[in-house]
Amino acid sequence: MYALVVPERLDKKAANRRSAVLGTACWVTASLGVLFAMNTWLPVLFAGAAAEGELGRWFWAFDLLASLSAQGAYAILVLCLLAVCLRRFACGVVFALSLAALVALPLSEQRLIWAGSGSVEVRVLVYNSHTYSDHVDEKHALLTESDVDIAVVLETSTGMMNSLIKGEGFRKSHPHGWLPNSKWSGCPAVMSRHPVEPGGSVLSDRLRAVRRDLWDHICRLEIVHAPGGSFALIQAHARSPRSASRWSAGLDQLLEFADIVRRVEELTGLPVVVAGDFNSPPTGVRARAFAIRSGLRRAKPATKLGGSFPSSAPAFSGLAIDGVYASPGVRVTSWEVVGSAGSDHRGVVVGLDLGGAEGQSSSLP
Repeated sequence: MYALVVPERLDKKAANRRSAVLGTACWVTASLGVLFAMNTWLPVLFAGAAAEGELGRWFWAFDLLASLSAQGAYAILVLCLLAVCLRRFACGVVFALSLAALVALPLSEQRLIWAGSGSVEVRVLVYNSHTYSDHVDEKHALLTESDVDIAVVLETSTGMMNSLIKGEGFRKSHPHGWLPNSKWSGCPAVMSRHPVEPGGSVLSDRLRAVRRDLWDHICRLEIVHAPGGSFALIQAHARSPRSASRWSAGLDQLLEFADIVRRVEELTGLPVVVAGDFNSPPTGVRARAFAIRSGLRRAKPATKLGGSFPSSAPAFSGLAIDGVYASPGVRVTSWEVVGSAGSDHRGVVVGLDLGGAEGQSSSLP
């Protein structure tokens, strides 16, 4: 009888220890989830200071972690379901509250209004093609199959740029825009199906200083004359946040771009579209600071999941660092992630309806 009771007591003690360890692990993980959710809201609090140029590089690590809000939401959802399966309902509630905070985060940023299909649209492709990735034929196919009116291609390889300069592939159907005079590795390319403002015009002369300031960052400005109305297109590329110093330099770049947006609006009276690699998702402090200072709004709908980087991850879990900002009144008709064609970024195609944009009625000089 004694021999039977002792193992039973030992089994109960072992079970109690396992339960205690599991409970502790669950609460520690839930607490970390709360801290993560709180951290993702820090950019909301500090965006104003960042827009004024008053946020130091100390915020770098907090911003990087906050940039992973979507990926964190997926992880917390799995942990919440696991807690429920383990009958740790109190922990499940904590996970659910953290998840709710992350789901609500995209709603904290003003975005362009969703117009849906049926509107007259301009389709814009933003594609960081990666300097060391040739795959020229695949990239031409990606650009062509995207069926866009304007393509903003960043970090163009020597082979791809040489092909575009020769007028091959996608360039045949999109002869307008800007390319460098020589095959320059890493240089951007702006190609349009619609005509752009010619050099030497009154408006081009007026924008000369703005173009020079943009070119200091290897970025371009074009005035596009689309059937739905003319608009100013700015190609932008901010430094990646690989270190605190690069993160800070990228923030300074975006603030300069924001000031340039204001100047372009004043000089042209046209709606402004900024397309490029911002190296910051909409919920990041750098992207929020740019939106506040420029007055533009992000074109990515809050209900759309995923992003362009990295291409090795599933599209629904990617970071939305490539995209489009535009003047209030511009409406979004479509938003989708396309292929990568050998790059570490996927392309992003955004459909825009310029009909209600501010400045749309302004006439060109």
